[in-house]
Amino acid sequence: MARIESAHPESSPVLKVAYDEITKTRGYVSNILMSLSNAPEGLRRFAAIGEYVRYMTEIPGRTRELVILSVARGNQYAWLHHYPHAVKAGVTAEELSALEGNSMAPSLSAAEIAAMSYAQKFVSGGVTDAVYADLQRHYTPRQITDLTLMAGYFLALGSTINAFRIDLEPAFVAGKNAAK
Repeated sequence: MARIESAHPESSPVLKVAYDEITKTRGYVSNILMSLSNAPEGLRRFAAIGEYVRYMTEIPGRTRELVILSVARGNQYAWLHHYPHAVKAGVTAEELSALEGNSMAPSLSAAEIAAMSYAQKFVSGGVTDAVYADLQRHYTPRQITDLTLMAGYFLALGSTINAFRIDLEPAFVAGKNAAK
């Protein structure tokens, strides 16, 4: 059961705007984003970063979803939300299974491995010179910044999911794919 009760959009014009903006890009307001509703302006700004890292970076979709799931590994809520996006982006079941088991599938490209390794080291606080140098071999400074923002956003999201004990949406509990 979630530790925090979400505010209702009718309680604040800013919250209503935030929910409308989120629905426009994602199709619905997820439980994790609703959990931030008690700070409507904070929610708007946080959701805007999420929109940026999901839809506006220079990172290919497949790599984006691999990075997100690299950060989400071990977090059921985040994993279930992004698994279908990864499949849609061309990530195979074998690659996802390997990632879930904390390994890298041999079918991944060197650039994908570099991005995933960087994200994993970023969230653990251990980006070494070697990991960063490998990342630089494959990505531009803009892309490295995009990957950093992405890893940071999903680290914050995962930490919030854990801190607030966010419940899965009913469609996910029932085993249906509700991800947009």
